[in-house]
Amino acid sequence: MTREQPTEVAMSADCDVTLSIANTNNRELLRRCLETVVQTVKQVRYEVIVVDNASDDGSADMVGESFPQVKLIRNATRLGYGACHNRAIEQARGRYVLILNEDMEILEGAVDTMVREADRIPDLGALGCRILNPDRTLQHSCFNFPTLTQELFEAIFPYTLIFPNSRIRSRMYWWRHDEPRDVDIVVGCCMLVPKAVIDRIGAFDPTFFVYSEEHDWCRRMKNAGLRVRFIPSAEMIHYGGQTSKRMSLHMAMVKLDSQTKFFKKHHGSGQTLALRTIIAFGAAARALGWGALMIRGGSRETANAKFTENWSSLKFVTTGKK
Repeated sequence: MTREQPTEVAMSADCDVTLSIANTNNRELLRRCLETVVQTVKQVRYEVIVVDNASDDGSADMVGESFPQVKLIRNATRLGYGACHNRAIEQARGRYVLILNEDMEILEGAVDTMVREADRIPDLGALGCRILNPDRTLQHSCFNFPTLTQELFEAIFPYTLIFPNSRIRSRMYWWRHDEPRDVDIVVGCCMLVPKAVIDRIGAFDPTFFVYSEEHDWCRRMKNAGLRVRFIPSAEMIHYGGQTSKRMSLHMAMVKLDSQTKFFKKHHGSGQTLALRTIIAFGAAARALGWGALMIRGGSRETANAKFTENWSSLKFVTTGKK
């Protein structure tokens, strides 16, 4: 990463930000992510740590061959998202740690802007930026903390059709993400966290395999009196879900598991039982609906997939078996 104004600090003790990138079998997206780091980070001193999550597509070898200046950590076995980043955090030397998916494309000035803005925010816990889809449309990346009211709303109503932008929903679809503001949660594919905060409250909780790990982290930040902040002045593209798409039913169950773990950890057994009841009610209703559509000869492939997903969700929340 030789530049007219060198910014990478592979051999320097001074480092503004550690870019922590977790990768699972997304070699070409990872390559693009690393290329955009080289192309766009121009003002801050940085290091890059890639945690390859037991990939079998040559990702780790690609990093070693094409980006020898990047620190590469190879997982012998598959770990969860937070646990991968925790391995990088243990070795991070930056004043900040930037948590990134491998399927992120960093746009011009994004990292520089995030570090500069973070330096101006007192009591910062985490900072998120504006996330875009590959077609440059907005990808909503901020959330409110989940509540039983919100879970009940999403279980009962066909919200994507009737109330897609309701403020009751956890994800802030109603907001255009066009102004700086404090939020409850910024999405875990891109979040900048001061290393001093991590030293204070701890890193990701590795019991969350994937999904809700950023919910838990932001909740702990808020409990410590810290701010979670969003800025629109930095932008990145998120190609999104390339790993989970290959395991859709399994990942749906993992998401439910993380969802219930979050409630158990932060709201106790009573609210967790209520959550399971709400999810079971909604899954049963949707399974019946999709099952009826299958019988009537509707779109069988879609109906079968949806029926299986909701039946599996019902079984999981009632028995705990995936």
